[in-house]
Amino acid sequence: MMFPSFFRTRPFPAILALVIAVAAVTTLPASDARAQDPFPNAAIGIIDMQRILQDSSAARGVEKERQSYLEAYNRETAAEEQALREEQRSLSIGPNEAPSPELQEKAQAFRGKVATFERRVAERRRNLERALSIALSQVQQTITVVADEVAAERGINLVLYRSQVPLFDPRMEMTDDVLARLNERLPKVSFPDPAALPTQGDGGQ
Repeated sequence: MMFPSFFRTRPFPAILALVIAVAAVTTLPASDARAQDPFPNAAIGIIDMQRILQDSSAARGVEKERQSYLEAYNRETAAEEQALREEQRSLSIGPNEAPSPELQEKAQAFRGKVATFERRVAERRRNLERALSIALSQVQQTITVVADEVAAERGINLVLYRSQVPLFDPRMEMTDDVLARLNERLPKVSFPDPAALPTQGDGGQ
């Protein structure tokens, strides 16, 4: 019988790519005054969202917390897997032996343990990714607020992501200002305990 390999989840860069993809459909809020103005000429600002998410102190703290949980889950999963392997060996019989009723009962109970183990591993993985998404969403929300402030101060009315623009005037670059203000405004965020998250369907995230 094969057991799941050690606990795995998507690498942090893949999560960042997902956050960036979601952020790409987010527009900066416009004030009522700007909404009432005649249609303006475009004043463009550029943000390197991937760099901000990788270099900000809050995002780095999120990744550190994620790694801590991941390493703990790996240790727990490996220990549980080893215990199951040892129990499986204790249930082995010779090729010419017939299993006794007692052994058949133990084998059935063992299959139930394996199923429970697999569900627990899958739940840990899901909850860790949910916790990561919750923590990164706090960073993303603050980036949106900070970017809007920087844009307003510069008279920018259109912000694009660096990945969308192959060439641009360096004077359009907003990344350094947004990153510095983000680090000042949000030096860290709380990483929710994955095990404490409500199960899906309980009204939790």
